[in-house]
Amino acid sequence: MPGTAAARSRPRTRRLRPVAARRLRTVALYAWLVAAVVVVCFPLYYVLEGALTPTAQLDRGLAGLLPTHLSLDNVVRATQVAPLGRQFANSLLVTLAQTTAQVGLGVVTAYALVFCRLRHARLVFLVLLASMMVPGETTLLANYLTVSSWGLVDTLPAVFLPFLVSALTVFLFRQAFLGFPTELREAAVLDGAGHLRFARSMLLPLTRPTLVSVTLVSATAAWNGYFWPLLVTNSPDARTVQVGIAQLASAEATDVGVVLAGAAMVTLPVLVVVLGAQRFFASGLTAGALK
Repeated sequence: MPGTAAARSRPRTRRLRPVAARRLRTVALYAWLVAAVVVVCFPLYYVLEGALTPTAQLDRGLAGLLPTHLSLDNVVRATQVAPLGRQFANSLLVTLAQTTAQVGLGVVTAYALVFCRLRHARLVFLVLLASMMVPGETTLLANYLTVSSWGLVDTLPAVFLPFLVSALTVFLFRQAFLGFPTELREAAVLDGAGHLRFARSMLLPLTRPTLVSVTLVSATAAWNGYFWPLLVTNSPDARTVQVGIAQLASAEATDVGVVLAGAAMVTLPVLVVVLGAQRFFASGLTAGALK
């Protein structure tokens, strides 16, 4: 009998070990995820909390990380040191113009390459791909000389005119359009739909994830532009907010709260847009990946 009881307990022990191992792995996975979230979110928390906390409180170390002395003094001070309001509006205008042009021209170009049966369409597409391999730094001088010859230096059009077309945008739209069901395209043609009606009523609604994600990528790139706006603008009123924040950091290097307030003003719009469109982001960028 004792031997029989011991024999029965062995399988039970063996069954408990895999369960305990799975639970241990689950706990370890959640602990790792929590640590990763803390590491990723802590800089954002520090920027937002520091923007609303006086510098004297931030200098207290860990005690300054607690949101106990919140105020808008840093934000007011940042707008007084640099014309961030005007520069913020400049960045919005540049982002709107550049993103609209890139998305619109990208849709039209990709549509022509996929649905219009152009001669040498593959060659044109290869040229577009080759342009993506050219470093942007190699075109800075040519772009600057062109903008300067047009008399547009120190103006907002000079900031976004060289970037109205993006080969990456065309590539992403082309890959998405290649995955569009041919049956729907044929049905639209038989129904008498022209190019504009087909694109507006069927193509763009069904490829909305790609449209949203490409718009997000273009808008983020336009908003975060720094070196080119710094190069082609001279006066503070003509510069974008990214350049203004860099100048603010130089002027108020000892006032951490003011610098963080400026950084928060730049970060929040991008954060809101990314969080609002994140569900389209992955599916949009991978659309047509197998084509």
